[in-house]
Amino acid sequence: MSKLLFCKSKVFLHPTSDARDNMAGFLLLAVEPNQQYHQTVLQYIPESSFSSSEIAKLLTYESKLGLCPSSTPFIIENSMNFSNLINTSSGQAFQISLSQIYCIQFRPPSPNGWYVGSLVIYPLVEQFTGFQPPVLFFHDQICPSTKDKLKNLRISMNPFDDSDELYWGGVDLRNRINELTELKKSNLETEFWLVNPTLNDLRNFVSKDLLESYNNQNKNKANPDTPGVKLNEKLQEWKWSVMSKIADVTTKSSNFIDSWLTNNSTIQKSQIDNEYLQKLLNNEKVKQIEQDYDSARVYLANWSLGVKQEAERYQKQNKLFDSYRNNIFNDLNLTDELNDTEINNALQRQFPLTEAKWNSLWDENDGRLRVTVNEVKDFIFHGGLENNNLRGNVWGFLLEIYPWDSSEDERLQIDQSLAAEYDQLKLTWSKDFLQFDDDDEEEYWKDQIFRISKDVRRCDRNLNIFQYNTVDGLPPLSQENENDKDNVELAGEESDEVDDEIRNPHLIHLQDILTTYNVYNTNLGYVQGMTDLLSPIYVIMKDEWKTFWCFTHFMDVMERNFLRDQSGIHEQMLTLVELAQLMLPELSEHLNKCDSGNLFFCFRMLLVWFKREFDMQDIMHIWENFWTFFYSSQFQLFFMLAILQKNSQAILQHLNQFDQILKFFNELNGKLDWNDLMVRAELLFKKFEKMMHVMERDLQSSTSSSSSSSGVLPCQSERLNLLLSKKPIIKHEGKRSKDSVK
Repeated sequence: MSKLLFCKSKVFLHPTSDARDNMAGFLLLAVEPNQQYHQTVLQYIPESSFSSSEIAKLLTYESKLGLCPSSTPFIIENSMNFSNLINTSSGQAFQISLSQIYCIQFRPPSPNGWYVGSLVIYPLVEQFTGFQPPVLFFHDQICPSTKDKLKNLRISMNPFDDSDELYWGGVDLRNRINELTELKKSNLETEFWLVNPTLNDLRNFVSKDLLESYNNQNKNKANPDTPGVKLNEKLQEWKWSVMSKIADVTTKSSNFIDSWLTNNSTIQKSQIDNEYLQKLLNNEKVKQIEQDYDSARVYLANWSLGVKQEAERYQKQNKLFDSYRNNIFNDLNLTDELNDTEINNALQRQFPLTEAKWNSLWDENDGRLRVTVNEVKDFIFHGGLENNNLRGNVWGFLLEIYPWDSSEDERLQIDQSLAAEYDQLKLTWSKDFLQFDDDDEEEYWKDQIFRISKDVRRCDRNLNIFQYNTVDGLPPLSQENENDKDNVELAGEESDEVDDEIRNPHLIHLQDILTTYNVYNTNLGYVQGMTDLLSPIYVIMKDEWKTFWCFTHFMDVMERNFLRDQSGIHEQMLTLVELAQLMLPELSEHLNKCDSGNLFFCFRMLLVWFKREFDMQDIMHIWENFWTFFYSSQFQLFFMLAILQKNSQAILQHLNQFDQILKFFNELNGKLDWNDLMVRAELLFKKFEKMMHVMERDLQSSTSSSSSSSGVLPCQSERLNLLLSKKPIIKHEGKRSKDSVK
């Protein structure tokens, strides 16, 4: 038995130009009970295939579904098996799954009634070679559900929907499909709606930014060699293919690939300084920052940055895409280094991975991924995830709890195994089982528990789930007004300082997870900052065991930041110094003159991946971008480089001392636009990648011609070459001894 999701009567075929040959039928959306909605089948069956009693039932379904199209679907009796009717019909009936449709053209009726609205379905070419469903015509004037809705719209004095579009029968179908799967209108041809489009389809055919850029560049026809004219030609090519009934999917999904210009500007080499001051915290200037700094200069630098941020925000809000694009071009000095595709992919970040899209990526039979992992990561990196509910599903893959090639049954087995393993680990440190070899180990354990408890009580207490230290996590009293609420919150914070007991269930979960990790990774132990890494994962996962394993896999990558000898974070700081000297030579030289060439002010940001500089929702976006390793396993360094680049003019113009720069970066909390920085980080990476390849090519050419070159080029740096790798850098703490932690 099928579930009927949509029913529309009086949908006609017009096989000839003679109206007497018109054939009425039913347009249906149905899905099998064990299938997901993106597997819904669109069916057309002529009225002649049904008995009079079956037609009466379908008209009843149509009436009820028309009143509430999102209501519980109707279960269709076996006697009305639509698939059998299609197979036994005279050839006019057809069916096609929504997952097999590339796009649908919704052609509205003439306002003066000269012609009716119609529907053209374009299947995916590779799945339906030679098959083209017939054009379907909506005779609204005799369709009961459409007539009823038109009557209601006239009574309400609103014959238009929210988008000021004239209502007709095709709108009902379009709205219903949009509830079942992702449906996006092409701004290049507004009658065309892409069904479950790929990311390249969204970039090329739906983007408002690209459309605006196209409209503006359309004016620039004087020079046919300009990038704007090339882009215009590509868009016109797609428009022509649409009007030719979209005969070839590969034509529609063109990526605007332009050849890379091999003539690159000469790269100026700068001397790389590999000295890193590990004892910088003892610098007297650092100790005197709060008491002795030039406040006027720091204020001017912040003011300069604020003006720039507001200008870019205005450009985005008012869709001044070309202005924003030009700013990026000028700021990053891109010139001819990147092609249109690379730039557009970085700038167009308005297509998040939706729950409907995520569900459509998995096979309905065994639950395996139907597309490549890189396609999924492309969606995540360039658009993020739609909401926190979806993050609860996707983060398990990004953090490698689940293999991307696993089946649904295999993932269920993984869940059961990991939940049991976590319970066993947690049991080892319970009071009934915990034993120590000597007094030193017992003292170490108590110190670890104290550190964990202290940091947990201070962790993200601005979030609702962590705010109140009560057994249910809710406010201890009902507040009559905002003042009472503030007083209760303050009282709760003060009580935490003197009360060792943690009552909030979510804080208890954090404490238990960190304590269990202490048992799991006995060599590292607890290090301040781990609560910052754990909190966002718990907010999303909620389940204690799943949060633990996600955190454990995250720590595999982050452990090198917390090594006792600081070698891991030291290596990243040296890499960042080299990267800044190559990509931002003017800023790097200025920072050297300010005794800040070691970029120490970036230390905290890199240590916990910018957790203190952004709010929780922004951090979720940033981290899921990093976790994809889409370009590099060390993309956090390019994000940091983007922060340096974004603030470079403020620093160059207003700051000239170490303490001013440190003060300025310590006050960036809440002032940064993560989306803009991610765009800049991607373009900086692409520029870096091209520079490295050009240098490598030139180096090979000079070697083959036996010409000598003095010094070491950046392309010969092992640190910089590692930035081009997607393989995570894993470094674990050495075996813990009694003297290693004091």
